[in-house]
Formats: sequence, structure tokens, C-alpha cells
Amino acid sequence: MVIAIANQKGGVAKTTTAHNLGVALSLLDKKVLMIDLDSQASLTISTGVEPNDTADNSIVSVLADGKERIKDCIHKTRNENLYIIPSVIDLAGLEMQLFARTSREKILARAIEPIRNDFDFIIIDCPPQLGILTVNALSCADGIIIPVKTDYLAYRGIKDLEYSISDVQEYLNPNAKIFGVIATIYEKVSKDDRSVLAMLNQEYNVIGVVSKKVMVKKGVYDGIAVVELAPSSDIAQSYKDVAKMIVSGEYRKTVSA
Repeated sequence: MVIAIANQKGGVAKTTTAHNLGVALSLLDKKVLMIDLDSQASLTISTGVEPNDTADNSIVSVLADGKERIKDCIHKTRNENLYIIPSVIDLAGLEMQLFARTSREKILARAIEPIRNDFDFIIIDCPPQLGILTVNALSCADGIIIPVKTDYLAYRGIKDLEYSISDVQEYLNPNAKIFGVIATIYEKVSKDDRSVLAMLNQEYNVIGVVSKKVMVKKGVYDGIAVVELAPSSDIAQSYKDVAKMIVSGEYRKTVSA
């Protein structure tokens, strides 16, 4: 199964979500591949992989050369059963070149076809814009998870993403489904955050609520996901619960936090 972690806004914990779900799924004895589709390489760095060390075998190689190179670009992480196709800053330049390619929206789908059945789950960390790279991720995804920061502007921005997903479903990938929304960077003491969470629960299938905690940043510094760094924390439990939903295929709406 291919899952895209998508939102056109930055700072909504897409990378944190992709990393923690990847690790949580691997801890459930699932073989997981994460694909870093953001030129900032935040997911790559979060796993402890240095982008400069893998520049010759990165997502850039996959998108430029296709399925002939993809197996060379899969790197083992520190976690058992967890692998990554890393990103590098050169991806920003390559994105412009993709517009000249035939069937440019399906480049990633064609590239991952040979290895799609080698993994139980493939998680794609999308860039923070609705460009050709995000469309490529949505075009090969079975499911989409949308992390949304609990502020009003982030909440309003979901509509733009929904329109893009609808276009992809109509013209490129009719099998793509929105699995649900994860409310992120949530501060229970904030009245505004509680109001936004209530609106999200009213309009969307909120499958997880992730609080704002310092340990998330510490995990990035250490190259360790929160589900390992603080396994008993509420953040870790939220991501582990979502991972169990993914494995079961039952995306249940959560109770408001």
C-alpha cells in the first residue's frame, strides 16, 4: 500500500507524521519504505541519513532515470524493517525539468512499480506545495493522510488540497482515497486550538490528535522518531494508534482531545 502524507502548507508536521508512522509500522513487523519527496530533505535528516552522502542515489536519481535506478536508491535506516529513498537539494531543480516529460504526473508511479510489492507500506512525504511532485505522489497513492495544524488558516487550507485530490481522482488515480486527517501541534490550553479541532471533527475524519511537545524537536536532533524516543508519551500513542488503523484498514474517527 502506498500512502501520501500531504498538505500544501508548511509547518504542519508532515515530516514528523511520515517518520513516526514509518517507524510505528516497522515496529508492527511491517516492511516499510519512506520516500522523501521534499527538496529540504527533512525526512532524510530526521532518520539520521545525511543527504550529501546519498546524493548519487536519491529520489532525484529515481525521477530522472526511472525504475532502472530505484533499487540502488533504497537505503536502510537505523530501524529494522524501515528503509528510505532520501532527498537532496537538487530535487528543486529537477522539479522544473519534469514539466517537459511525457506523462509527467505518473513518473513516480512508473518508477516504483518494480518494488511496490517488496514492501508492506510505502509512505511518501510530500513537499509543502501543490506542484508536480505532490501530484506525482497523489497519482500513485492508495491512500492520503492529511496532517493539519490546529489553527484557522491551516484548517481553511484543506479545501485547496481537497480540490487537487479531487482532480487527481478524476483524471489520474480514481483509486486514491483520503484516509483521514491528523490534527497536529495541538495545544489543549488554547481556546482557538480547541475550536479548530472541533471544526475538524465536524467536517473531516480525524484519525489522530498530536499535541505540541518539545520532544518532537529533540527526536529530529537525535534522528529518532518520538514513538521510540518517548514510547509512552501521548504523541507516540497517537501515531501508534494511526499505524494500527493503517494495518487494520479501519480508519475510525477519534474522540476530540
